[in-house]
Amino acid sequence: MTTPSARTMRPVDRAIGTALERPTRAALDVSDLPTVVFGSRDLIWWGTIGFMIVEGITLSICLIAYVYVRRNFDAWPPHGTPMPSLVAPTLSLAVLLAVLIPTRLFDRAGKRLDEHAVRLWLWVATAITAVACVLRFLEFRAVNVRWDSNAYGSAVWMTLITHFTLLIADLFESGTLALIFTLGRHEPKHFVDATNNAFYTYFMVLVWVVPYLIIYWMPRWL
Repeated sequence: MTTPSARTMRPVDRAIGTALERPTRAALDVSDLPTVVFGSRDLIWWGTIGFMIVEGITLSICLIAYVYVRRNFDAWPPHGTPMPSLVAPTLSLAVLLAVLIPTRLFDRAGKRLDEHAVRLWLWVATAITAVACVLRFLEFRAVNVRWDSNAYGSAVWMTLITHFTLLIADLFESGTLALIFTLGRHEPKHFVDATNNAFYTYFMVLVWVVPYLIIYWMPRWL
C-alpha cells in the first residue's frame, strides 16, 4: 500500500503530521525556586547600586568643586566670611550615625521575614531620619554664608543640597515601607524592599562623613 503524497493529503492530515514531527520541549520544574531573594540575587539591589554610584559621583563632583575654588582665595573661608559653626552640623552627623542602629535591626528582621520587628524599627529609623532633616535645615544657617555670596558659599550649599536630596529620598522610602507594614498590606517582596532600603541608608549616612570633614574641619586645619 502506497503512502499518499503531500500534494494529495488533506490540509488537516498535513497539519497533524507536521505537529507529530516537531520535537517536544522539555518542561522545567521551577516550583522549588525561592519566591523571595535578598542581596545580589535581587534585581532591585542592582538598581540600588546604580543609584548609589550616580549619587556618589554627583557628591564627589561637588567636593571637587569645593577644593578647586579654594585655590582662588588666600584665606578659607574668604575674607569677610565667618567660619562655619560646628554645633548643628556635628549634631546632624551624630543623628545620622544613630539611624544606623534601627536600620541594621530592620535589615536583619527583614531577612528573617519578621513582620513585627521590621515594622517597629522602620518607624524608629523614619523618626530619626526626620530629626536629621530638621537638623539639616539648621545646618544651612550654620555655614554662615549665603549660596550667592561667593564661590565658597555656592560650593558649600551645593554639597549640602545634594546630600539633602538623598536624605529626603531615604525618609520617604522608610516612611512608606513603615506605613505599608502598619496597614497590613505588605507582601513577601516588601521584606526585600526593607533590606534594600537599609542598604541605601548605610550609603546615605556613611557617604556624608567625608563632606562633613571637608566643609567644617578643613577650613580650621588649613
